[in-house]
Amino acid sequence: ECLPPTGLEVTLLNGSTAEIEWTAMNEENQWEYVLQPQGTGTPTTQGVALTTNPLIISSLETTANYEIYLRAICSANDLSEWAGPVTFRTTIPDGYTKIWEDHFEQELINTDNWTLGTLRDPGSGDIIPGADGDYLLKDKYSGYVTLEDSYLENGTLVLRNQKRNYTGTNPTGEYSYTSGWAMSMHKVYFNKGYIEMRAQFPSGDKVWPALWLIAEDLVWGPEWDMFEYFGKNTVGSDVMAMNLMSAEWPQIQWSPGYIYNFDQEYDCEAWHIYGFEWTEEKAVWTVDGIVKRELSSDGFWNRWPNEDMYIVINNEVQTYATDQTTQWPNYLKIDYVEIYSKND
Repeated sequence: ECLPPTGLEVTLLNGSTAEIEWTAMNEENQWEYVLQPQGTGTPTTQGVALTTNPLIISSLETTANYEIYLRAICSANDLSEWAGPVTFRTTIPDGYTKIWEDHFEQELINTDNWTLGTLRDPGSGDIIPGADGDYLLKDKYSGYVTLEDSYLENGTLVLRNQKRNYTGTNPTGEYSYTSGWAMSMHKVYFNKGYIEMRAQFPSGDKVWPALWLIAEDLVWGPEWDMFEYFGKNTVGSDVMAMNLMSAEWPQIQWSPGYIYNFDQEYDCEAWHIYGFEWTEEKAVWTVDGIVKRELSSDGFWNRWPNEDMYIVINNEVQTYATDQTTQWPNYLKIDYVEIYSKND
């Protein structure tokens, strides 16, 4: 008997590329697959033959829902039943073109794109507005930022939290934690578009990693919290925040959004694709291509962000959270960052 493959899984590698892997139940080394729009149903025709596992499929259509079927070829006249369907959705919105990317494939960070391990841009001397020092944003963060905790490894950007005693110099003091920080101030910035990151978040009550955008003009506000994870918040559960802080300090206005119990729903330590679309009309937050929040610009008037903003990616430690479920060290890992511009 020619048995169908089992464990058919699809992993999005980026917004238009998917990896499909499975477990063979026979000694076969040939298969065929059918990729089609979701809901088409069990194939009635021959599929595409292949001899490799896993399979990489690229150049997928944007914001499309797919299903894939796979079967074993045990011999020319002996085919298994179809395994599947496994469904998935591509992530890049329609009408966008990629204008910038960093897949962290080099040995050292590209300093034309990023500043690591400090809140101060080394070229201009400019610092994150309102920072308490070069290596600490505010005292609500417990992690003193270090270059040692901000590095590339195995094709990923790694931002690490450590629980250790550390003597800080700017601001001065004794710290119990250190953290990783990356930013693109004065290097990579954009005004509206779509940005996508494939990331693994850490878990635990003390962690506070974030992917966010802040203004190039060095005035605090506006701020987009693309994805900001609180391992524990005031209601006692973990949340993934998706916020807009509009206008400028001190006349700011918060528009918050949350995915409650994020780790339970998604397993935050698994790889996911986090997407954020920002246009004149709306902002849209997606996880693995699924819309989790949509915010209209109606009612914001001149407070809707309309300026160049740069990227901050940081792993941090919540000062006022408990430390009962956190593993040390812990890591925020970024596989890639891509920015897209809307076509005219």
